[in-house]
Amino acid sequence: MRTGEVKYNISIVFIIIAILSFGIVVMNSYSMLGDLDSDEEFRADVENSLQSAGDELGGITQEEQIEIFSNSVIFVIIVAVISILLGIAAAVFLAKRIKVKLIGILLIVIGVLSAVLTLTLGTIGGIGYLLAGIITLLKQRKARNALL
Repeated sequence: MRTGEVKYNISIVFIIIAILSFGIVVMNSYSMLGDLDSDEEFRADVENSLQSAGDELGGITQEEQIEIFSNSVIFVIIVAVISILLGIAAAVFLAKRIKVKLIGILLIVIGVLSAVLTLTLGTIGGIGYLLAGIITLLKQRKARNALL
């Protein structure tokens, strides 16, 4: 390691934690989607939950409600997979110290957007990316100031 060179190991650890968290979100969401299609008891529970909230939905049938729920689960899966792929790319670039400031900003944006877009199911992963981004930017600024 050269003088003034900074290691970003703690940021990479937070990225890995976030990737694992989003992996769990994907697995659980996919399992729920499979149960919705094949498990009649689970489908009946969802129908009962939707029926109790049905008065507030104004004219939407139960099949349409289940279709909306299913599409929401698919959306969460897609957002979580994209978050995982962006996290892997960020970890690789960070390990090679390529565009460190840009990666820090990207991690913060991914953390906020992924937590919101996964309907708060990805909050732990979002916090992991957010912490990794903040730590990366702070270490990058500290290293830049040390060189000046």
